[in-house]
Amino acid sequence: DNWRDAKWLYDTAHELKSPLMAGSSLPTLWRRPPADVRRGANLTQMVAISYHTLDAYGFHALEMVQCLAERRAGGETGVRQVRCLSGNRVWEALANGTIDEGLLQAAVVPLESSPVKRGDQSLMEMAKEPTAMIVDYRDGFRASILTLNGAVNEWSVAWHEDGKSKATMFWTQEARPFMHFTYLVKGTEQMFHTGKPSWPAERTLYTSAILDAALISLKRGGKAVPTPYLNIPYQSDWNWQQPPPPPLGRPVHDK
Repeated sequence: DNWRDAKWLYDTAHELKSPLMAGSSLPTLWRRPPADVRRGANLTQMVAISYHTLDAYGFHALEMVQCLAERRAGGETGVRQVRCLSGNRVWEALANGTIDEGLLQAAVVPLESSPVKRGDQSLMEMAKEPTAMIVDYRDGFRASILTLNGAVNEWSVAWHEDGKSKATMFWTQEARPFMHFTYLVKGTEQMFHTGKPSWPAERTLYTSAILDAALISLKRGGKAVPTPYLNIPYQSDWNWQQPPPPPLGRPVHDK
């Protein structure tokens, strides 16, 4: 998807006065430990860890970030530019402070089964072809999303909130019945009953546009892509709740 197509869908839904929902299952699922951004909190930086392909799982990582970032003081006011670095430039960005190394280390702590948790090698040694999406928001907030295949196979995020650090892992049930999809479906069902979106479509308008800009930046060797069109303010009244414990997982290939 690209910005133009995403915006057309968004605008068309508004013109037709049709409720619109989209998004990932990640915002709705388990967080270990339970954590959220306090509504109206002052945020400065956020660092997220992701894995798999950038164009597919990168979207989910951005949804994880945006569902937290939209709660900051002033709500969402827009994105100024997006960069996507790769290879050694990711480690250089950590070394020079472009990406907060302390927050990256904090984001590793809640991971449970990722290879890096063995402790025998560092992230730098284990990560193969790393990438980093660096999102600079109009209000000065910065979010960095690192894809670290070979070192991690889970999602997590850490942030500075009112001068203190928080971190959590967004846990998916990677076995049948893949219970994490349940709460995405519940949100959709609620919209069918009420005629109102359960969470803001603007969230996914942003994540789609950010990912589009990131992939363009990656193709251009990490050059910043200005995003003056991402100046659509929104406030979210959606609140996350920790779901009940999932049922025991069954192997994917069980009958």
